[in-house]
Amino acid sequence: MVKVTQIKQVVSMIGTREGQGITSPVSLKRERIFKALLSYSLIAITAVLSLGSGVSMASAQEVKETKILMNTEVRPLPGSLGTVPMFNSNSPEVVRSNGVLLSLLPKEGKKFPDAHLEYPLKGRFRVFTHHINNNPKQDRVLYMGLIAYNPDDNDATVRILNASSYVSQPDAPFIKLPVIADNNDGNVYAGPGDRITNDYLRGDRQTGWPAKISVPAKGYAIIYALPVQVRGLVSQSNGRSTLLELTSSRKIYLAEVADFIKTENSRSVESPSLERFVEIAETHTLADERDKTPSVPGAKGPLIYGRVAGVQIGCKWTGTATDGEKDITRLTVPENGKSLAFPICSLERGTFGTGQVQSAPLVTRYADTAYAAHGNYAVEYRLQFPLYNPSKSKVKVSVSLDTPLKTEDPKENLTYFEPPAKNTFFRGTVLVQYLSDKGKKTKDYIHLVQTRGTKGKELLSIVMKPKGRRTVQLSLFYPPDATPPQVITISSKEP
Repeated sequence: MVKVTQIKQVVSMIGTREGQGITSPVSLKRERIFKALLSYSLIAITAVLSLGSGVSMASAQEVKETKILMNTEVRPLPGSLGTVPMFNSNSPEVVRSNGVLLSLLPKEGKKFPDAHLEYPLKGRFRVFTHHINNNPKQDRVLYMGLIAYNPDDNDATVRILNASSYVSQPDAPFIKLPVIADNNDGNVYAGPGDRITNDYLRGDRQTGWPAKISVPAKGYAIIYALPVQVRGLVSQSNGRSTLLELTSSRKIYLAEVADFIKTENSRSVESPSLERFVEIAETHTLADERDKTPSVPGAKGPLIYGRVAGVQIGCKWTGTATDGEKDITRLTVPENGKSLAFPICSLERGTFGTGQVQSAPLVTRYADTAYAAHGNYAVEYRLQFPLYNPSKSKVKVSVSLDTPLKTEDPKENLTYFEPPAKNTFFRGTVLVQYLSDKGKKTKDYIHLVQTRGTKGKELLSIVMKPKGRRTVQLSLFYPPDATPPQVITISSKEP
């Protein structure tokens, strides 16, 4: 096993029901809260010092990055996203007003028909949402309500197979973490997107969620009512990420709406009622503030990907990397000193010359939002690499996840920065499973933090015998606050 930093964090999970919805505040240890508060304080102090001196401290300490080109063969990632739909609500990211965030309800009878996409869901599907309450006065709680409408003459049953939802404060503060850390205990994370994907990767279900919800015939029901509080926080901004896996016995229509409630002098407020959420859905237009309008697919010039508000088709990528037509049972490892890479979350103008766009297509969307799920936020990757050493000598094979510079030009594959840039591009946990050199079944959860241009550290390293075979499995849920694309790199060298 590759040596990684170990971090000890203990959290207690407390789920509390509110009405027919659910809120899940999580109590953190004082040490974690102190670190978060200290980080915010240092940022504030830095800003004051910078203003006072008239010089940006960041620019004063800036180190120029040098581009390093690594000769790596890049192949398209085998597999596909599947066809399970996902309700994806990420626009507007910052919510400023009451209104519709994403509605699949029928247009008929609505005051603002264009705010409703009229798209039913049935059977298995997922729900991903991420929104921010940025309230300088700290006097309003943002409630996000997910409601379901059943058009049938019989009741519908919605089963909650898995669920996870956190706010950045206090559940998952953006604290500084090592570039690589052992996360077998599941306590290493920074940010709500990092934490929900960490839960899902290991199959953990957050406490407090009901097993099922009944949606009455010709009626509505609340799936959740989740608050985003800013009152009393060091920062005026707080965000919530939510990921659900659901099944519905009948065709239903979902809608997520935003409702701001004044807190007055108390941090405790009552959750909005079902009637209030339905009223917003039926009489309000889309919530502000709208994000940048995306570029039309294929347009030349600067590219704006935009944020997603719609239904994507596909939320789980499964695949096995092999030699293809030469041999579909194995993947030949690179020669000594060489590397082979496969893109993760490749997107338009970021395929590393493979031409493969992994972004989930949207079957319905709003006109001012993304044309595809470019970030593949919360998409699950389950990959297998049946490695084979064809040589007559032993070879040491390593696997890493890297964040090279995004490019479409195959002549530039793959380019890294030394030192890496400062902006975080990937922050999340990956799972690797394989047989160690001693024949032991190994299962490691490893948390990574990578900035733009980072050549990642080894996730695993094995010595393969001549003509030997070894299968490596790599899994992850793409973290919602990451910036694609990344690559999985397989490298060989003499043992």
